[in-house]
Amino acid sequence: MADTISLNASKRTAIRHGVKALRRSGKVPAVVYGNKIAPTHIQLDAHELSTVVRHAGHNRLIALTIDGDSSAQKMVLQREVQRDPIKGVIKHVDFYEVSMTEKITANVRVIPVGEPADVKTGAGVLLQETNTLSIRCLPGDLTESFSVDVSGLAIDGVIRVRDITVPQGIEVLDDPAEEVLRVTRFVEVKEEEVAPAAEAPEVEVIEKGKKEEEEEGTEGKEA
Repeated sequence: MADTISLNASKRTAIRHGVKALRRSGKVPAVVYGNKIAPTHIQLDAHELSTVVRHAGHNRLIALTIDGDSSAQKMVLQREVQRDPIKGVIKHVDFYEVSMTEKITANVRVIPVGEPADVKTGAGVLLQETNTLSIRCLPGDLTESFSVDVSGLAIDGVIRVRDITVPQGIEVLDDPAEEVLRVTRFVEVKEEEVAPAAEAPEVEVIEKGKKEEEEEGTEGKEA
């Protein structure tokens, strides 16, 4: 289980009106929702929130304290983060409240570790067919990523979902036979031959005809 991050908030009264003034004061509006839980509108310090969002990701539990009431602390996961498209500052955040006794589903990153010998020599290429695994577990068993050792893979070697060892308490929902990582032989792709340039249009005839027209016009004037 990843370490829990703490975050302080206060209840928000400006839900539709006054949000711009709220942001100008250095606060960010947010909402906490969950299964069979009424949404709670909150506001957070922009600087503290930015730090938490950067470190928490989507699978790290956040201990949210509202109005200083630690006895009513909520365990939440970061969900949708809305940012200003130009400045990049956070404009709004959705948090999902979890029950520590109820299983949830999540997507966890797969990170290859090491380098196969054939990849080192340039004879092979490591391909990652799947970047995440879908899992089900209790919130307390959530993990940020699965590390997979690929150093022993040879060319045509494959690591499938069933080959990945996950911590106890985590159920992988993906097809066990699905490929996650593979080493394939490096094949040099030759550049396609450049098609010959199209021949320039024949303009001599046109120029000749134009010249003849000019000559005919001159003769007409002389007559």
